[in-house]
Amino acid sequence: MSFSPYNPNDRYRQRAAQRTTNFLVGVFVFGLVFAGGFWLGGMRAKQNTYILEEENRSLATERDTIQEEMTVLRAETQTASVRLEQIKTDYDELLSEGPMKNLLVLIRKQLEGGVAAERLESVILSARPPQNCSEPDHKRFVVDTPVYKGPKSQSSIAGGVVKISGEGVSAQNAQGQKEAWFDVSQPVKLTFKNSMEAKTKEGMLPLYYSMVVEDKEYRFTVSEGEKSFAKVTYDFCDYP
Repeated sequence: MSFSPYNPNDRYRQRAAQRTTNFLVGVFVFGLVFAGGFWLGGMRAKQNTYILEEENRSLATERDTIQEEMTVLRAETQTASVRLEQIKTDYDELLSEGPMKNLLVLIRKQLEGGVAAERLESVILSARPPQNCSEPDHKRFVVDTPVYKGPKSQSSIAGGVVKISGEGVSAQNAQGQKEAWFDVSQPVKLTFKNSMEAKTKEGMLPLYYSMVVEDKEYRFTVSEGEKSFAKVTYDFCDYP
């Protein structure tokens, strides 16, 4: 009778050892995978953090640049506003009244009436300072009123080349009665007449007017004179 050396207990031990080995290998592999993933995750996180920090620095730089530009723009805007106010003030002072305003109104009317801008420019450029002017002289005349019953009064300029007369509103006395002389606080109507035409001008004294007759330009300043009278100061120059 013979005996086999096979022992069934060895087989169970080998299987158990194999399972243990497989488990340990699995745990090791899992550990490697986990460690690798953790390392890669850390690297990715660091990379993302670096990118975000760079973006933050870039945004901060852009913000500072924009703030500086806004500060400059605000300063320029304030400067422009001050300059605009200065220009408006100068414009108002220059054109609020007087010859400049009258000229601009006249030029606008001429342009709107169809006069070519080139023609107006030529006329303006052809103008020149007065030449060969006479010494200023003085005349006076009675300003007519509804109550005035005297003879028609007028000033004869340069031997009758231009004749000036005027009409006004009657002044009132303390009792409210109308007087023969004109009220200097009210507008008057002046007539400038030569051999060819008669022109009128209305307004408060003093009034300024000029008239061209042949080759002379006559310039007048009509102001308040003695009671009932208007005073005429005039000269004449070569024209053109």
